[in-house]
Amino acid sequence: MKKFAILAVAALTLAACSGTPTQPTAELQGLQDRCSAGDMTACSDLAHAVKS
Repeated sequence: MKKFAILAVAALTLAACSGTPTQPTAELQGLQDRCSAGDMTACSDLAHAVKS
């Protein structure tokens, strides 16, 4: 279930970023790394950061 949630967040993140190809900041990279490690709070924070 965790892997599905991570993949879903990753897909939404990529969809949100498709219009503006930019390099991720150090903060976003850190959130992405923590999300990939299974930190659901980081995944949520990452989704909110990408959305704004």
